[in-house]
Amino acid sequence: MRAVLSNFWILIRGRGMAAVMAFGATALAARALGPVEFGLLILIHTYAMLIRALLDFQTMDTTVRFGVPMHDTGNTNVLARLIQACRLVDLKTSRIATILAIVIAPIVGFSMGLDTHHIILLTAYCLVLLTTGTGTAAGILRLHNRLDILGQLMTIAPTIRFLGVLTAWYLGGSLQNFVLIWMLAYAAENAYIFWHAKREYKQHIQPTLLDTSTKNATLDEFTGLRHFMWVAYWQSNLDVLPKHITTISVGYILGKAEVGLLRLARELSSILNKPAIMIRQVILLDLTRNWHQGNDAFDIIAYRTAMLGGALGIIFVVVSYFFGEQLLAFVLGKAYIATAPVLTLMLLAATFELAASPLRSAAYAIGLAKKVLHLYIISTVLYLLLFVILTIKLGLIGAGIAACSTAITPLIGMFRLIQKNKHLKPTQTKS
Repeated sequence: MRAVLSNFWILIRGRGMAAVMAFGATALAARALGPVEFGLLILIHTYAMLIRALLDFQTMDTTVRFGVPMHDTGNTNVLARLIQACRLVDLKTSRIATILAIVIAPIVGFSMGLDTHHIILLTAYCLVLLTTGTGTAAGILRLHNRLDILGQLMTIAPTIRFLGVLTAWYLGGSLQNFVLIWMLAYAAENAYIFWHAKREYKQHIQPTLLDTSTKNATLDEFTGLRHFMWVAYWQSNLDVLPKHITTISVGYILGKAEVGLLRLARELSSILNKPAIMIRQVILLDLTRNWHQGNDAFDIIAYRTAMLGGALGIIFVVVSYFFGEQLLAFVLGKAYIATAPVLTLMLLAATFELAASPLRSAAYAIGLAKKVLHLYIISTVLYLLLFVILTIKLGLIGAGIAACSTAITPLIGMFRLIQKNKHLKPTQTKS
């Protein structure tokens, strides 16, 4: 548990600075552009991220899940072939995502009532997807415990975005300038992780290879890999797509200004969402190793981390409930006060996700990924149904109620799954 908390602290330090920069960039952009144009900026970014998410096969989780035994036993030849096979997936999907996004951008733009200038911006932004496909690179860094680099990575895009937005805001920049800043920040982040992963590979894997030829590596060489990748793919879609889809849907149902308000609530609640992702990055490797070793630390890591995450989240929910309006008015202006109740609900939903995050990694380590996927399918279907009904009837607050009321389903379900399948655990060895 000490090792897990130490690794998490390495990431959270980077995330803390990133959160400040990200919030500063968002606040300045919201003030400079106003609710409508800020909503347009968010729509453009969300559209590109939605298309990329449709083709994200979570190669980081695959690299870690299948690479741990190879790494621990020094089987670098097979590990190199695994990495190459996953890299090819990243390369192909990033190219396909770029082409798909560019082709359908005009159709989506016209259907949302965007003018020609905004459709051109939407199409141009899609080119940034060529720099994506960093899953395997992140997996390489995680295998070699380079959490310091992953922590630094989190500060790259927010820092560039903050400095760029600060300059544009001071000079009275247009929406076009803000779109360009968002593109540059995202591309720089991707380039950073590629460069460090390549260096790590050359230092630790390449020198020990007996067979340096990995060009013909395929996914079929690894038993169960395709199945795991497909499960992880759909799980990723269930994590990300509903948020992107509902953001764009708000543009259709309520208008562009409300898109900006919803995005602000989600941006602020990401102070809990991002740690949830980091927890999975940190403990999946440790839980997998402890499970296969039959170590008592498995239960300690899974359940204590879940309780700590839930307690942390509740603190932010309470602060938002009592002081949300005052904070939003001071930082963003009175035009954004309406976001306060939605923010509180989003933070509560994020608290449930934060508590569920270590349990999801625990279920993956046991081998229950498919059952976890079924849980998230049920939760997502309920969320989308409630989102449409409540947003139409109640407005933006309906989106917050839908998110909060369905986020608890995976938390309860995964706890019951782990408890029910404890008999699958190997013979324990005393830690």
